[in-house]
Amino acid sequence: MTTVRRVIREKAFQSLFQLTTHERLTTDEAIKLALESTLSHKDSRSVEEAMAEVLPENKNTRKIVTDALNYLKILVSGVLQHHEEIDQTISKHLKNWNINRLERTNLLLLRLAAYELLYQPEVDKRIVMNEAIELAKTFNDDKSSKFINGVLQSIIDNK
Repeated sequence: MTTVRRVIREKAFQSLFQLTTHERLTTDEAIKLALESTLSHKDSRSVEEAMAEVLPENKNTRKIVTDALNYLKILVSGVLQHHEEIDQTISKHLKNWNINRLERTNLLLLRLAAYELLYQPEVDKRIVMNEAIELAKTFNDDKSSKFINGVLQSIIDNK
């Protein structure tokens, strides 16, 4: 079952990926591209309409869409704003690895999850970890999901 937060995290990851590959994009442009990437037909939809389209069918009321867009912007902006501190935290928990050697997918998933763990204390840590692991399986492979699990567990254990 896809949850609203799962969709938000997936779109945040896709937005961050867009921002790392297209340096001239704004955060809002990257979010719009991420939202449009799963639509079957591209037309002149608003960001709100695109978000409503990608959310689970029974979870796309105006309030849920507005809240989802707000949290999506918080995640993307937060990762960008705090990426140095986040990268320092990730680096401390890498065993025999250097952050510069990480695949972009793994690095962005770690940054996204680490942001939530460090800066969104009201969010359940287990959910953040599970979502990051599931996103790793979707956008990479089982080996990556295990790696991400280990790094995030170390961050949680030492927080």
